Amino acid sequence: MKAAFFDLDHTILSISSGQIMFESSRRHGIISRRQAYFALVIVVLYRAGLISPDRAINRWMSWYAGMSVDEIGPIAAEWAEELKRYVREDARREVAMHRESGVRTVVLSASTTFFCETIRDELGMDDVICSEVEVADGLLTGALKGRYCYGPEKLNRAKAYCSERGIDLAGSWYYADSIADVPVMEAVGRPVCVTPDPKLRREAQKRGWEIRMW
Repeated sequence: MKAAFFDLDHTILSISSGQIMFESSRRHGIISRRQAYFALVIVVLYRAGLISPDRAINRWMSWYAGMSVDEIGPIAAEWAEELKRYVREDARREVAMHRESGVRTVVLSASTTFFCETIRDELGMDDVICSEVEVADGLLTGALKGRYCYGPEKLNRAKAYCSERGIDLAGSWYYADSIADVPVMEAVGRPVCVTPDPKLRREAQKRGWEIRMW
């Protein structure tokens, strides 16, 4: 059995799901103006390599600590509906092509279940491998459940998923846009760089990986 893994942000979607979450959280008053300012600072530090992805995501998630599942539910549903507007038609076609040929289709993303499960259902995909929000006694703790599904951790998760289901990772596909996705792209037999960032584009050209402009 083979699988086609798809990244979410800037691959299936033409936007970052985090941007939708951030802007909606500001509208609903979950994030204050001061926190919004610090969120932008964190983005700048992260992009400059001065703060780790894990530290950045943990800082962002801390602002949701104490919210109940019932409280976040309707807001997350609003995020989900908005998200559907940004699904790329090329992604829809590619997922459908793999499904029709009997290949298992999986969202493999650093984004949370709020977004990944929505896209799985929207595109009729089989599964989701992503970051999970920790909940205790019906409340968000402000932390992730387990490790952030990013970079090498994506590869760890993909390997475990394939091992459990008898999937040939080396014969599978991974569609993604970021240099951070190289660990998975090296492991699959068919890496596809979708509208890649400059670093991934250079890597793809050097290695002869397929480039698609969606």
